[in-house]
Amino acid sequence: MSTRKECLVLIVDADPSWCGRISEHLMERQYKTALARNGLQAIEMIDHLPPRVIVCDLDLPGNDATSVLENALKNPYPIPVIMTTARSTGESPEVASALKKGAFDCLLKPFPLELLARKIEQTIQVDTQAHEHVLLNDFSAFFNRISRLNAASDLETLLDISFDYFIQISEADSATFHMFNREKYAWRKVREKTEAAFVGDDDALDGIINEITKTGLPVFKERKKADPQPHDTAENAAPSSSLLAVPLTTGGEIRGIVVLQRSGRRPPFSRENLQAAGIVALQVGNALVNADLYETVNRRLLELQIVSSYSEKLMGMVDKYDVVRALFETTVRHFDIDFIGFLIVQRRTNEFLYWSRYTVDEKTLEELGGETTAVFNRAAETGTRRRRSVYHAVKLDGQPADPMRLPSLAFRYAVPLCWDDLRFGAVFFGAVVEPDQAAGKLALLSSLVGQTRVALTNTKLYGDMKENYIRTIKALAIAVDAKDTFTHGHSENVMNIAEEIARELSIDEKTIGSIRDAGLLHDIGKIGIPGYILNKPGPLTYEEFNGIMKTHSTLGANIVRDVPFLRDLHKLILYHHEHYDGKGYPEGLKGEQIPVGARILHVADAFEAMTSNRPYRSSLGRTEAIRRLIDGSGNQFDPSIIAAFLRLAGRKNWLVDQAGGTTLPFTP
Repeated sequence: MSTRKECLVLIVDADPSWCGRISEHLMERQYKTALARNGLQAIEMIDHLPPRVIVCDLDLPGNDATSVLENALKNPYPIPVIMTTARSTGESPEVASALKKGAFDCLLKPFPLELLARKIEQTIQVDTQAHEHVLLNDFSAFFNRISRLNAASDLETLLDISFDYFIQISEADSATFHMFNREKYAWRKVREKTEAAFVGDDDALDGIINEITKTGLPVFKERKKADPQPHDTAENAAPSSSLLAVPLTTGGEIRGIVVLQRSGRRPPFSRENLQAAGIVALQVGNALVNADLYETVNRRLLELQIVSSYSEKLMGMVDKYDVVRALFETTVRHFDIDFIGFLIVQRRTNEFLYWSRYTVDEKTLEELGGETTAVFNRAAETGTRRRRSVYHAVKLDGQPADPMRLPSLAFRYAVPLCWDDLRFGAVFFGAVVEPDQAAGKLALLSSLVGQTRVALTNTKLYGDMKENYIRTIKALAIAVDAKDTFTHGHSENVMNIAEEIARELSIDEKTIGSIRDAGLLHDIGKIGIPGYILNKPGPLTYEEFNGIMKTHSTLGANIVRDVPFLRDLHKLILYHHEHYDGKGYPEGLKGEQIPVGARILHVADAFEAMTSNRPYRSSLGRTEAIRRLIDGSGNQFDPSIIAAFLRLAGRKNWLVDQAGGTTLPFTP
């Protein structure tokens, strides 16, 4: 219940001496009073102070008394009104009308001042009980909502409902809700309603939060310019402002703080308001614990689901570039990451594959690559140099680059990929904004990197098995070369030329790897061709060429077709003698029907064959070989691949006439 010192009584009467007597009597009983001589002044003071009880003369001029009553009852915090009158209550219809409209009581002048004091006390008691009844009903509804929230454990909804209810139950003008961020060890504002600022430097928000953090106790304060005096009017009555801040404590730990403020439009906070806010704070604190636990469990389940889905996605991947791309896609989908870099350490030239949400200049790219290389060197205890790295951008579907230059990274996380005897490289994650719950995000990223390590180990094992198989096949290729004494080293030369043409065309690394392997094995089918045909010193007969020699591409394709490591080479070997105009073999494919790898091999094979000695002729030389390639462009050979070959030949000085030292009359 409010104490008398907290209760302001507004006396509205045109008789100043009568007002003074009432005021002095009430002040002796420790009430605060304010005086108004007419209805207009009273209404202004209702808006500014406001009073706890109003004593109003029913006989004010005009309709002033009715206006005072109506304004008091429609106030955001309804104010009880005791009417006074010099007329007989039984004879005055105005008395009945005022009581009907909501006046608490009506006293007949002159009345004992002690009677008025008792009526005021009674009015406050009845009004307080009514308010408490409403409060209990609100509590009941609130607890029902909290019970449902505890079951749902929706943190954001809990914050919304709790904050709204704190404002509702306290009738605050302004409020803020603060939660403690354990990870950053700092308070953060999660909800706010601002209508009027609380006056007073000592009551600054940070100071209040620090005070509660130290003591664990609520803060209850009031500020005003001066106490109302017996003859205060609307002009000089100073509105008071009050503040109430309560901690949300569970298990001895402060999880949140709610700061509530009232301006002069409402009476200052009372002890009842403090008790009510404390009860709500206790319930909300318990609900927050449940929501926290639920959110933690849900987050862990989501993390497990992400790792599980990623692990499932990696199953069956045998190419390291596919694994890297899968890591990039998963990271971008589930994290607010702005840059990812993946260093692949190799014997000759290292690769730095990267994806960026923003445009990255060369200097920044080299810095990030250098940082990632340094992390690898520390883990592997090696001295890999960053200048050995080449940079390749990875484009992800649905993730176009922002034209803005990459801002500085607030979050940087690099993980070495070194385990057992494998020194694969390192991966770098960067973000412009520090992520929420960074520790949890680092743990999840580490889990994804762990799955990536397993997948890369599998690709390494697969690569080793493939390499061993290719060595076996290469031995067969060497055997073929040995069988054909004039083509020694031919397959390896075709492999190298085909790779360089493919790079000139900016073909992806995976396809380049297949083209290299197919170049080495493109003539493997010749192992089934009789030696007398391979080494025949003169031209082959029609039957020898069409009936036997032409079958070598089909024989070779059949050798690799059922080998899992070499299945991608099947069509490249089968079609490496198809012509762009459709006049090749074995199926007469035309143009784009021929795989691009097979078209590249055809050019590389033809150039290497024409510049090598054969049993039926000597080498034609590079000049003549290039002339014939150009002559065959658009017919036997793909023009785009011939153009790429000429660019390559220009860099290698193959376009210089070996005999006269002059540049050939064509340009790449």
